[in-house]
Amino acid sequence: MRNFTPTARIGWGTIAVLATISVSETGAYAQSDEDAVKAAVTAYNAAVDSLDPAKMEALWAHDDTVTDLEPRAKAIVIGWDGVKKNIEGFFPAFTEIKNTLVDGPYVQIKGDVARSIAINSVAFKLKNGTAASERVSLTDVFEKRSGGWVLVSHSVAEMPK
Repeated sequence: MRNFTPTARIGWGTIAVLATISVSETGAYAQSDEDAVKAAVTAYNAAVDSLDPAKMEALWAHDDTVTDLEPRAKAIVIGWDGVKKNIEGFFPAFTEIKNTLVDGPYVQIKGDVARSIAINSVAFKLKNGTAASERVSLTDVFEKRSGGWVLVSHSVAEMPK
């Protein structure tokens, strides 16, 4: 599925990342890193649901260190080119996807690295008319870069039925 270089252009993804860090002139609190990582997880799920590869790509680091492992994959994808190819190849099969958080996300942060684990229920409809749902576990690793959290590793596993 979601097999997924910073640009100077301000787009949806940039706005999502900036939304995860709160800087206020009115004295409001700055958003905690944990809240920012949870917001990045929410943005990721929303990007999948949107069926828009550009929204997904904007949430990732674009370098040779990123990794992606999808449920039916035969290998781990390493590097931005492969991850981007996965993203672009994933969405055309679907007419609809809806991620619903079931448990989590549970976030742990050490310095500029965060990991998140959650369980989602994913309902989807394929272009051939097939509709189904499944529960999946999502494990994500984020790095804090330029004040925002970007995805550097993503792994999805189907939960036993």
